[in-house]
Amino acid sequence: MIAARAGIRLVQDRIAALRRAVVGEVEDTNRLIYHVLRGGVLVSVAVLLFGFILVGAKSAALPDHSVPPRSLIPQLVQFTPAGFLSLGVLVLIATPMVRVLLSLLSFAEDGDRTYVLMTGIVLVNLLISVFLLA
Repeated sequence: MIAARAGIRLVQDRIAALRRAVVGEVEDTNRLIYHVLRGGVLVSVAVLLFGFILVGAKSAALPDHSVPPRSLIPQLVQFTPAGFLSLGVLVLIATPMVRVLLSLLSFAEDGDRTYVLMTGIVLVNLLISVFLLA
């Protein structure tokens, strides 16, 4: 009877340790995704705010169109408000795309083929909508 209780206790301890490890891993992935989302939004807001400051400093009107990504670097080098406003919007658009990519890598690491497939479809849809339909 005592050996059976000790065996049950050993199994319970191993299950508890496994549960703590799984919860810790999930929390680490969620924490990383949280920081990516938060950091992306903060960087985007900072770049947009800098663009608005440039609009005020140069006494220029707000741009009526965005700068194409191919022309963005020269605009940033020249410190044009349109360049920084466009960059801020691009960073804001890229933030959830990075989140989906991190989820895809996390599911692939776990070997969950169903979620890898679904997340891959979402990522492909996002990439098509941003790069081909823009």
